[in-house]
Amino acid sequence: MTKQKLSSMIDHTLLAPDAGVKQILQLCNEALYYKFASVCINPVYVSFAATALRDSDVKVCTVIGF
Repeated sequence: MTKQKLSSMIDHTLLAPDAGVKQILQLCNEALYYKFASVCINPVYVSFAATALRDSDVKVCTVIGF
């Protein structure tokens, strides 16, 4: 299995309650660079991340009641 194939199966996650916009943007940039399947973030940042990842294959996912 290639590194790219493996990375395309990984959800890059940041669920820390004190994470801010700067950290979410860094997470999105890392997901773009490594071609992760998705970023998993707190619901408040879904719109922000969707905009940051708009023209890419990286998906946005969230959790509720985790």
